[in-house]
Amino acid sequence: MRARVRRLQRLSTQVVIMMVAILVVTLAAGFAVVQRNMSRQLNVQYEHRALAVAQALASQPGLQQAVLAGDPGGVGPDGVVQAMATAAATDTGAAFVVVTNRDGIRYSHPKPWLIGTPVGYPDREPAASEPFRTGTPWMGVQHGTLGMEATGKAPIFSHGQLIGEVSVGFLNATVAGEVASTLTDLAPYFLVVLALGVLAALGLSRRLKRQTFGLELGEIAALLQEREAMLHGIREGVLGYDKNERIVLANDFARQLLDLPPDFVGRPLRQVLPPGRLADVVIGAVEGNDLLVLHGDRVLAANRMPISHEGRRHLGWVVTFQDRTESEALKRQLDDAMGLTETLRAQSHEFANRLHTLVGLVELGHYDEAIEFVTEVSAVRADLTERLQHRIPDAKLVALILAKVALADERDVRLGVMDDSHVDGPVSDVSEVLTVVGNLIDNAIDAAAAGARPRWVELTIVAVEHDLLIRVRDSGPGVPNDMREAIFMDGVTTKSSATGARRGLGLALVRQVVTGRGGMISVGHDGGAVFTAVLPACVGVAGADLPVADAPREATAREAKEAPVSP
Repeated sequence: MRARVRRLQRLSTQVVIMMVAILVVTLAAGFAVVQRNMSRQLNVQYEHRALAVAQALASQPGLQQAVLAGDPGGVGPDGVVQAMATAAATDTGAAFVVVTNRDGIRYSHPKPWLIGTPVGYPDREPAASEPFRTGTPWMGVQHGTLGMEATGKAPIFSHGQLIGEVSVGFLNATVAGEVASTLTDLAPYFLVVLALGVLAALGLSRRLKRQTFGLELGEIAALLQEREAMLHGIREGVLGYDKNERIVLANDFARQLLDLPPDFVGRPLRQVLPPGRLADVVIGAVEGNDLLVLHGDRVLAANRMPISHEGRRHLGWVVTFQDRTESEALKRQLDDAMGLTETLRAQSHEFANRLHTLVGLVELGHYDEAIEFVTEVSAVRADLTERLQHRIPDAKLVALILAKVALADERDVRLGVMDDSHVDGPVSDVSEVLTVVGNLIDNAIDAAAAGARPRWVELTIVAVEHDLLIRVRDSGPGVPNDMREAIFMDGVTTKSSATGARRGLGLALVRQVVTGRGGMISVGHDGGAVFTAVLPACVGVAGADLPVADAPREATAREAKEAPVSP
């Protein structure tokens, strides 16, 4: 019993039952409509036929003379009028032919005992339907002595004088018989239509079963609930699209991460996503696992997987996005901390060497040489700091350059600040300037350290009115021509990280900062790579981080002394 109930609950079974029921009801309704229309049409046809017979008989001179003479053969079964009426009924197949005089007295009737009785006995008809009273032909359906009749009545005139009427009728049983015969002939066609409908219902159920992967209604509803709970409950962005690259789903986190419009469902991907690396990763132009994508101020890790049914039928793609902004920032900070640790270790080692040298000179009694050695070391450090303070008034920028000098020395790379570098006003949005300068110097140091000696990096920072030009040149192998555009794409890199931090973000962040301010950045080749960036409206404008004054120069000196540097 339960198995039978389960079979009835199947989607395919319900579809077939519903389709067959609809077909049966539709065919029954159509059958009834056809029967009604055919009955009405046949009634009209028989009414016209009856009227035509009545008019033909009424126009015969013999009948006119017999009626005018009061039926000289006698008003009865053997009368002349009765004989003519019977012959007409036999020839035409009419159920009856009744002839009356101008007073409505019957001269003929299929029931002989009614001959000689007036019209209306025993069945009364409206006076308007009797031509012997109105002189006007009439046709319609009446309830007569023989039952329901399709009747036609014609007046009888003799020399323009109304002398009686002829009434001819066909029984409704005759009409019903023809309708039944016609419908019986149509029954096989109705059965064929029903059979085709059942086959179509079975085909539709099989198609639905394929499209729903054999799942029943309850299973589909459960999957939908699970999908909604999963999609909107996880803290990852999920974006799905079909084979035609039209979006079919996106959870709340994906809408937030990708800034999708409210009407994203059904729209092509390239209309919704901005052109660039994000769209390339989603479409599949760039392939790989955990691909990094910069979107706005977020770092996203994207993975793209195909969707197929039973490994054969390809349905589309699903792309997941993880927000790695915080984790990547922490990894980059860890990289920086490790670099700073290495710098401090190198400086500690260098300081120990100098201290041992100084102690040895003192122990040997070479006091003048010891004083000269200390003075030389201090002079080199003070000269570098003083030159940077004199050319660049921003303490944070000076401290960053000094730290990068120490880092370059540790990696056997000479970082020099060109003599034509100068900033004549306070720098606004220092954090953005530090991002650009720091990343360009880091990339240059990495490139130079990978090359042959001598290894060097040249930094030029020049203020042109309110704009800041930053130029970094290195002795590395340079950037190939075919990568001069791709090098600024997020995720494009040839370096690795000991801490697992994702590379390929530095130059992408630089480009994001520069283009966000309406500036420009380019890469060229001059013995190595040459990166040139222009940051508009960040020197000597309102909102500068530091005023140009002596106090900031003192702060710059203090921060430079605290920064890990080497001469």
